[in-house]
Amino acid sequence: MARGRAGTHSTVIDAAQPVVALLEKHGRVSRGIIEARVGAGGHSIKVLPLDGALRVTVVAKGAKQELHVYGISLEKIGELLADKSLRHFLVRLPEGSP
Repeated sequence: MARGRAGTHSTVIDAAQPVVALLEKHGRVSRGIIEARVGAGGHSIKVLPLDGALRVTVVAKGAKQELHVYGISLEKIGELLADKSLRHFLVRLPEGSP
């Protein structure tokens, strides 16, 4: 299984850096769109399953970034995002996931 970065876009918002670093150890992460001026109250991570990938959206005060993650199952990403280094994030997984 390939691990690390997918694609050519390399910019990651500050809040997403620990998430990307953790996920790249287990699968491929494609950095996506960054949206500025987001009125978020805190840090959150939302996971949405897609065909062949997972969309992981990281939201922080002032910015939001979408990541596409390949090679990691929904169950495994739930375990990874429970890591103590991400405890300041509110993690939202799809209904019915472990």
